[in-house]
Amino acid sequence: MKYYTITVNGVAYSVSVEETAAGAAPAPAAAPAPAPAPAAAPAPAAAPA
Repeated sequence: MKYYTITVNGVAYSVSVEETAAGAAPAPAAAPAPAPAPAAAPAPAAAPA
């Protein structure tokens, strides 16, 4: 375990980082594809006068 002090915008944060064996972390899952946007409804036709 390694400990660091990180400063962001003048605020100091104490963080710890755990080292693991190379390749021990599982690969992140791919994010699901976003759903397609619904098709716009056609404008209503004007009524005859």
